[in-house]
Amino acid sequence: MSAERKALREDLRAAVAVVMAGNPTWAGKSIISAWTTNLSPDALPVIGIATPTEERDAAAQDTDFQNFVAVVVVKRAHKGGDGTELEDTLDDDAEALVGPIEAGVQAQGRDFALRSSAIEISGEGSPRIGTLTLTFGATTTRARNLPL
Repeated sequence: MSAERKALREDLRAAVAVVMAGNPTWAGKSIISAWTTNLSPDALPVIGIATPTEERDAAAQDTDFQNFVAVVVVKRAHKGGDGTELEDTLDDDAEALVGPIEAGVQAQGRDFALRSSAIEISGEGSPRIGTLTLTFGATTTRARNLPL
């Protein structure tokens, strides 16, 4: 179970790294776990990755479908205004990330596509923190371990 989830995270990291390499905003930044908490606004922007869910369904007598949820999270700080500019920036991040991530992971032989995109902007404080969450679905097949 966990070996395929680890491999998916590695494929996600590789795909995100390609995007980051071509974007000056992300120069010198590292990819973190999406589970990371208590980030300082000075550390932003960051991109985090997680693969929180795996489910299995029978595909055949000796094969399972593995269905994964993969999450890419972008966090940014913004010092002012009503958050409109921050929302636009996060939408730009989504546009820059989704296509290359899908292509990079699909190139590894997975059925992989964006399922949802969500933006959340903190309601108070300065700087305001904006969070973009891209949720992807991935499906692979795996030989089922049958008892003899």
